[in-house]
Amino acid sequence: MKIMTVKNNLVVFLSLILLGIASQASATTGYFALGYGPKSNGMAGAVVAAPQDATTSAVNPAGMSLIEERADFSLMLFSPIREAALDPRVVGGSFEVRKKSKRDFFVIPNGGFKYQLNDQLSWGISVYANGGMNTTYTRNVFDETMGQGNKTGMANTGTLQIDMGQGIIAPTLSYQITPEHSFGIAPLIGVQYFKAKGLGNFQGFTKNQTGTDLTNRTYDFAYGAGIRAGWIGQVHPMVTLGASASSKIYMTEFHQYSDLFAENGGFDIPANFTTGIALHPRSDLTLSFDYERIFYGDVKSIANKGPILGPAIPVGQSVLGADNGIGFGWDDIDVFRIGLQYEVNQDLTLRAGYSWNDRPFGGDQLLFNVIAPAVTNKHMTFGLSYSPSEFGEWNLSYQHAFKEHVSSEQTAFGVPGSLSMYQNAFEIGYSWKF
Repeated sequence: MKIMTVKNNLVVFLSLILLGIASQASATTGYFALGYGPKSNGMAGAVVAAPQDATTSAVNPAGMSLIEERADFSLMLFSPIREAALDPRVVGGSFEVRKKSKRDFFVIPNGGFKYQLNDQLSWGISVYANGGMNTTYTRNVFDETMGQGNKTGMANTGTLQIDMGQGIIAPTLSYQITPEHSFGIAPLIGVQYFKAKGLGNFQGFTKNQTGTDLTNRTYDFAYGAGIRAGWIGQVHPMVTLGASASSKIYMTEFHQYSDLFAENGGFDIPANFTTGIALHPRSDLTLSFDYERIFYGDVKSIANKGPILGPAIPVGQSVLGADNGIGFGWDDIDVFRIGLQYEVNQDLTLRAGYSWNDRPFGGDQLLFNVIAPAVTNKHMTFGLSYSPSEFGEWNLSYQHAFKEHVSSEQTAFGVPGSLSMYQNAFEIGYSWKF
């Protein structure tokens, strides 16, 4: 009976993998998700020392040793509200161009599976999604500022759109060396897709001045691999520590966008590490605190400085697509998380959390980040779990990212500009226990 249950859950999980690869998301902590799965999100992602379910390998693969055998699946309805503005009136324009991205809703799947091989060794797999460049401006804010469009009779470059998604599959082995200490390791298999429209204003800054592989191409896919390792240790009956580290996920190039991203279309997924502590002052109460560092500055296509104001654009940069070409000007960021979990009874658990992080770019890098406006840096979350039976569990979470602004009196086009965003997300998941 147990073997059949495992097989049935594996079928469900393989379906989840296909959904995960096709998923898309938008920027929270840079373009990494705040958490993975409703239990993690309910605690603002503060779970490196407090694993919740089989999505744990998205944060700490050692957590597979500390959860029961289970399969988890969730869907998040994610709504980022983004607005960009450029004001060409200072260079002779007649009005400010302010536009809200029309893509307000995304469905994001996450999930995992855990199976106990023996008393000490566990096997599992987590599938999760990242993203961050999913914007659609039906009015191209670059056109008006560059003096194009109907004002000069030149052809309009059309809708400004970026569509990017990342799916990561993390098969995991976790070993419980002692009842108090566990180690885990997970190869990270990455798949990402990308499409851009409406970037024709930047064709003159590409290698061949025509930007054949800059914009308005079809969807392109990239594949890669990395690794994550982690540890969880109970150092006191009321204190658990956790730590994990992920290498960069080295991806193949986006060949159809080799004139856009540095290193001829390179777009690796950054390395990161997380440490944390979980306190258990009572058997029914957990307080968790996490710190994460994301190394956006080690990925040239993300970290290279964007265009800056000068007599010509770009200034102090190479052409688009080159190793030192124009990027988004993102820096490494620190993320801090606080989570709370309270078990009301054996059927009901409540969660809450709060997180804050550095903004990856400043106002001087505003222009290129119109298409990737990762400006939010404070999140509040709530969640709950309800178990109608010993074999099933419903999980819910809600997260809100407070509205933030970035502005500049002189963008690279020589005109004032601003970006703003706030977010809401609701996630529902179901867990099978066996």
